[in-house]
Amino acid sequence: MTPLIVVDVSRFSEAWKQYLRLTSRALPEVINARTFYMMLRMYCLLPPKSPQSARNKVLDYLDRYVLKLRKKSRKSGKYLGRNRALRVVHLIAQARNAKEGKEGLYGPTMRKAAGKLRRRAAGSVGYLKSAVTKAIKKLSPSFQQFGGTRRVAKGSAGVRVVAGNQALINLANEYGLPQENVSMHRGSSAYAYWAKAGFNPYTHVRLNIGVADNQTGPVNAIYAKAMQQAYNDEARELEDHIRAKLQEAAVPLEKYGVTVQ
Repeated sequence: MTPLIVVDVSRFSEAWKQYLRLTSRALPEVINARTFYMMLRMYCLLPPKSPQSARNKVLDYLDRYVLKLRKKSRKSGKYLGRNRALRVVHLIAQARNAKEGKEGLYGPTMRKAAGKLRRRAAGSVGYLKSAVTKAIKKLSPSFQQFGGTRRVAKGSAGVRVVAGNQALINLANEYGLPQENVSMHRGSSAYAYWAKAGFNPYTHVRLNIGVADNQTGPVNAIYAKAMQQAYNDEARELEDHIRAKLQEAAVPLEKYGVTVQ
């Protein structure tokens, strides 16, 4: 099922019409620029505000120790074995393994399963942003979020520094967000293309994410809230640009006592 997200774009549409009358840039170029900034705003506005803080909370929970009590023999009434302090990640790994009908996990196999579970849990943070990130990369393949370091080659110990996207950095500062990247989650995908010169130039962006049936409504609400604010913030940006242009055009009239507020 394809969800329908409805937002009020009346303010943006009005500002957009006025903006087009004042810009000298070609229509496809203007459309592409606004689409790019709209997607950057979506990236900033979707939760979590701090991916690293969210990852830390997830890992802190998984690494929390719990006491697993000894079992009591029904026949003798005596306790078997000893009490053990296990981490939550171990209990979850064992429960999932048992649900699949597999043997218990111990030693190296447990460490491997727990490590995989921790990595997947940490990587899932920022899942809703992940699809937006992939859409932006479709529009701009060089997009690297806030930058960082990358391995020179697979398996190599060498690293290279990757610069972050300055437009995203500027917006993050505007929204008061930390410069923290999110993982490119396998469960999300995106399709997007730029507007081209023609009779009716337009951009197209499609986001695909997998969510449980009972989470469709809440997820739609999160995207709708972020999209609505993105449109409102873009409208405000256009209005500020229009106001500045009008004030600039009115400068020669000041000597006649005409001012633009």
